Parts: sequence; structure tokens; C-alpha cells
Amino acid sequence: MRVVLLFLLLSFSSLSYAQDASPVQTNDPSTIRVSTQFVVLDALVENKKTGNLIGSLQSNDFALSEDGVPQRITYFSHDQLPLSVVFLFDLTLSVRPALEPLAAGAREILEHLKPQDEVAVMVFSSHTELLQSFTTDRTVAADAIAKASKMKSGDGTFIHESMYEAVDQAMKSATPGSRRVMVWFTDGTANVENARTKKTLGREAPAILHTKEEATDKLLHSGVVVSELTEHTAATGALVFAADATPFAMIYGARMGDIRRYADLTGGPVLNTSKKEAADRLAELIDQLRGRYTLGYKPSTVKPNGTFCKLQLRLSPESGKDVPDQHDVVLRTKSGYYR
Repeated sequence: MRVVLLFLLLSFSSLSYAQDASPVQTNDPSTIRVSTQFVVLDALVENKKTGNLIGSLQSNDFALSEDGVPQRITYFSHDQLPLSVVFLFDLTLSVRPALEPLAAGAREILEHLKPQDEVAVMVFSSHTELLQSFTTDRTVAADAIAKASKMKSGDGTFIHESMYEAVDQAMKSATPGSRRVMVWFTDGTANVENARTKKTLGREAPAILHTKEEATDKLLHSGVVVSELTEHTAATGALVFAADATPFAMIYGARMGDIRRYADLTGGPVLNTSKKEAADRLAELIDQLRGRYTLGYKPSTVKPNGTFCKLQLRLSPESGKDVPDQHDVVLRTKSGYYR
């Protein structure tokens, strides 16, 4: 039976601090108090054949290592921690025909969230704009989403700059122990970001753009999970066709896959949708975000601050009782964390 390896997600957003080095669960099951030497991470496990989440695992079903050194899992939970979700709506031309249906799906799905889950609303093009900071008031969140559905931008999609700015907002949640996630509503296209395109497609962008490397570094330090709900419009198809015919056209908005790569880096789900099924697909995406396991451990070795630690998780040999064959299991999460 093949052992499937899982790169893990360190979720710094799930940490608060205590004096000792062991996890402490308070009377509130959604709060974990840990020391700076305790690592908390998330993992998503699903059946490859059916696409269904596997929600019956226990801590002894996992085997964890850091930089090749086995670690002992001392905290384990499933669907206990609240979500802090940032909805980000693409305002660029190719997404505009689908923006109102996507927003309608987002408003509908607010009731799918638990009462303790909080939502922030942003829009993006060559930069981001915050419409609503984190709130548990569903009416306030719905009003912000409705506002987003009516907005538009003449700029292009500078996804690396937008990602850098969005991570900052995702980290502003004040909910103890919450899992911070971003849901990007977009068609998946983006522009090249440089001085030339900034003059024509980034007139509202900041004076100095953040690079892909800067956005990636900030994301990996944050522990925020990136997810994407993708809607391809007729305009999307035209842009992609133009890029295939004339590679130079990529600067006008036909580069594909940037957000998906960020999602893969953090282990977040990526789903395609259509106008008619937006609410159902978003509900599925939220279920996948919520259905992740949360594990914690105290690293067995001391390393300098700023060290990137590679993590590896696999299903243990004893996990076969209620789990499909290992080759039928998909494990999604992040590659490691910074000390």
C-alpha cells in the first residue's frame, strides 16, 4: 500500500501565547493557548475518487516529521476553530459579467457560516480596497458584498500586489484561535506587473509594486490559506485566445494560474463555477476550508529565528480501518513554516 505524503500547513493565525510550552485548551473549545515553541498546523484529507472529505481520522492516524525528524502530535481537533474569511472580488473587465452572480452566491452563503465565523470584504484590481473589516454581522457583510457587485475598475489585475495587501487584512482578525483564509472570486487571469504595465493598467496602483517574491514571503510567514472560486466568462476566453495567438497580449490580462499557485502553496481549495451554481460551489469551498484537521506539536529541535522548516505528514500504517486505499487519498496543505 503506497504511503501518501502530505506537506503541512503552519497556521500562525491559530496561535496565541502562554508561559509554558504545552498547549492549553480553555473552556472555550475554539481557543488554543500555546507558547512560541508550539506549532499549530492544518491538513485537508479527501477521497480522490468521490471528492468527499475524510472526517473520521484521529491523531494516531497521522505521522508527522519536521526536516525529516519525527514529531509527537500533542494537539488534535477537527472543525472546532472559527473561520476568519476575507472575500475578495475581482473588479477587472473580464470578470465584470460574472461579478453580480458571484456576489449573490457570496451573500447567500453567509448563512452557511457558523455564528462565530467572521467575514471581511475587499475588492481588487491593480491593488485592493477594503469595503468591510472583519464582522460577524451578516447584514453588514451582505451590504458590503452588494456594494462590491456594483463596482468596476479600469485597471488590470496585479495579483502579486493585491495578494501582499490582502494578507495584511487577513491578519487583522482579533478572534482568538481563528483560522484565517482568503476566498478570491475571479476568472484566474492576471497581468504582468512592471513599470510599463503600471502606466497603462495600474494607474490606481501604489507607487512601488510588491513583487511575487515579497508576496510569497509574506504569505508563508502569515499562515493564511488562499482559496479561489473561478468563473470563466466570454471575455476571459477572448483574452486567453488573444494570448495564444499573440504572446505579447499577455500583458493585457491573459496570464493564467497565479492565484491557483498561491492556493497550492498554502493547501487551499480551488473550485470552478458558473453563474447558476456559484452558491453551491462556494458552500463546497467553505466546507473544505472548515473540514481541515488542526494538529499541534512542540518541535524537538531548536533552530534560529527565520529558519524555514519543511514539514511532512503521512497517514500512519494504522490508519487503514476507515480510510480508502492510500493512493485514493488527497492531502492538501502547505510546505512548511518559518521559525
